[in-house]
Formats: sequence, structure tokens, C-alpha cells
Amino acid sequence: MPLLKQTSTDALASAARQLDYALQQSPTLDDAFQKLYATADERRQSTLKQLEGLLRSRESDSTASKTLRLSSYPTLKWLLSQATAPERSVAALLQDFRRHESFSATTTAVVWSEFAGFLTYLGAVLGVLIVVVLLYGIIILPQFRSLYGGFGRELPGFTQLVFGSGAWFFTLLLLGSLALLIFLSWFVCLLRSRLRRYVPIPARLQRVPFVGPVALAYNEYLWVSYARLLRTTGISAVQALRLAAQRLLFDHVEHRVTSDGDTPPYHTRKQSALAADIAVAAQLGKLDEELQFQQQATVDTFLTALARCRRRTRVILTVCTYYLVASFVSAMYLPIFSLGSNI
Repeated sequence: MPLLKQTSTDALASAARQLDYALQQSPTLDDAFQKLYATADERRQSTLKQLEGLLRSRESDSTASKTLRLSSYPTLKWLLSQATAPERSVAALLQDFRRHESFSATTTAVVWSEFAGFLTYLGAVLGVLIVVVLLYGIIILPQFRSLYGGFGRELPGFTQLVFGSGAWFFTLLLLGSLALLIFLSWFVCLLRSRLRRYVPIPARLQRVPFVGPVALAYNEYLWVSYARLLRTTGISAVQALRLAAQRLLFDHVEHRVTSDGDTPPYHTRKQSALAADIAVAAQLGKLDEELQFQQQATVDTFLTALARCRRRTRVILTVCTYYLVASFVSAMYLPIFSLGSNI
């Protein structure tokens, strides 16, 4: 396959519907594509080539452009590869995949709007504070020490604390705030990238404070979303959940298949509410209905976890930043205000 440009889901879904029509009048997939290519213009032929690549190529297709490899294209190929007749499933899968694209676009905008503002502001404040403190400690503080020494006096106690005996505490607090700011900025960029690519967040981040619930909620959303999309390809709900869990490499999921095959193929060491609800629904024969409900429920859980993460980190970073600014500014100006009483 030649290098491909990324095509919108709407265009792919339209081509997939036409392929379904052509398959009804053609003995093979090759004949169906030949009919479509014969009637398509240049733009539609490009879309047909990408659709053909989704159906024929391996998931690790090295001929795909970097833009495609960094998009949801590889995940779509994997979803189709699980179907016994992907050419018959692609139209339904792409139709349902639009739901994720809408969620991804909305959430990306929410992530950017909620995090970018305060991260940029606090980052600028901390950056300026670091520069000012370094210049003060290297250039101005020695002159104050010399001046006060000439009067037989010592620097004010708070200035000595901030730039002397207590410097380690303020330095650690400053570096800790900066590290949290950098980590949160990295996580936001990672989350936006994973949303666009439709791939999970590394499971190790689920154990990190603040961002752990966000990572877990997002991965659980993918689990249900993958399973729902796999159902459109004709796979059973139980098998769809198993394949989705394997794809996500859930570290808290163990796979188990009973002889009758009716119970969910997994249980959890630390049973999550989502896994428990799905297990109960499977026992009651309502797994499809539960998956449909949980797809929206996991979206709400993810957005709630994201909002909680933003509130908590914003409060912590704001308090630390303002405390550092107040402490350093007070310590820097105190020798000037105290100078008159020491002359």
C-alpha cells in the first residue's frame, strides 16, 4: 500500500456503506473494490485506498504515514482484525466509532481549557520567581550582608531563615511545586495524545496520586468502548470483553472461562464497581444492555475524575506558589525596611 493521508471517519463510513452495497452484487471483495474504483473520483479513490488498507493490511503496517500511525488508525485496524468478515462489519463499526470521535474532540477541548490556563499562569509565576531569587541570592544578598556587617548587625531573622538555615525547605517546596507542574503538564499532553489515538494510558499511572483516578477511569472507558465496537463486528459480548481487556493489558484483570461459557471471562483481584456490575449483568443475561449503559457511565466517571484532578492540583499548586512568592518577596524586601533601624 502507498503512503496514506488521514481520512475523516465520515468519508470512511460513506465508502464502507458503498462497499457493503457493492459486496451484495459481487462474488469477491476484489470485485467489489474494482467496481467502486471504476466509479470514484480522485478524492474518493484515496478514501477507498485507506479503507482497503484497514481491511487488508496488518496492524503494524509500516507503509502507513506517521500521521496515521499517531491517530486512531491502528486501533481501527485491530478492531477489524478481530472480525471473521471485516468487510461486512466495517460500515457498522465506523458508524459507532463516531461516538468516540465526538467524545474525544469534546474531552480534548475540555482538558485544554481547564488545565492550560492555570498551568501556564503558575508556570510563568514560578519561572519568574526562580530567576528573581537566583539573581537576588547571587548579586544583592551578599551586598546586604556586607552592609549589615559594617554596622555590626545581622540580616533580619526571616531573611536569614529563607536564604540561610531554612533555605533547604523553601528550595524543596519550590522544586516540588515545579516538578508537580511539569508532571501535570506532561500528563495533560499524554492524555490528549491518547484520546486522539484511542489507546490506553499506561497502567502504572493508575497508582500515581491525583492523576491515578483519571487514568483508571479512562482505561475503563476504553474497555467498555472497545467491547461495544467489537460487538458490532459480530463477536459475542463475553469474547468482546476478553479481547478488550487483553488489548488494554489490565493489570487487575484475570481471565477465566467456565465450561458453559456464559459467565464473564475475568474476575478482579480488587473487584472494581464496573467489573462487578458487568459480572452481575452477565449472570442475568443482560450483558449487552449493561455495556450500553456503562459506555455512557464511564464517560461521566472519567470527566468527573478529570474535574476533581484539576481542582485538587490547582488548589495545591496555587497555595504553594503564593506561599513561596509571599515568603521570598518578604525576605528580599525586609533588609531594606529594617535598614533604618540598624543605622
